[in-house]
Amino acid sequence: MEVEISSAKKMTQTERESIKNNIETLASTPYGTAPFIRNMGIKDYPPKDESDIAKNSYAAEVITQVRIWEDRAKVSEVSFEENNVKVVISSNG
Repeated sequence: MEVEISSAKKMTQTERESIKNNIETLASTPYGTAPFIRNMGIKDYPPKDESDIAKNSYAAEVITQVRIWEDRAKVSEVSFEENNVKVVISSNG
């Protein structure tokens, strides 16, 4: 997974790494498996197939989970490139 941060706001390297790590964790955690945070994660992870429907469902869940759990970022794009997922975010604030 690749997370790209495009932000006009100055961010420390530590803050960038923290946001990136949080989004990678959100996007790769099956729903209901995080201890003490059972409503975090992706319901259909990994996507069942390579169909556009499965990809769109995964992207929508990533956007929703980031909105709920990572208030420093806003997802502007989720794209699929070969065997990789790319999430582009901008900072909130």
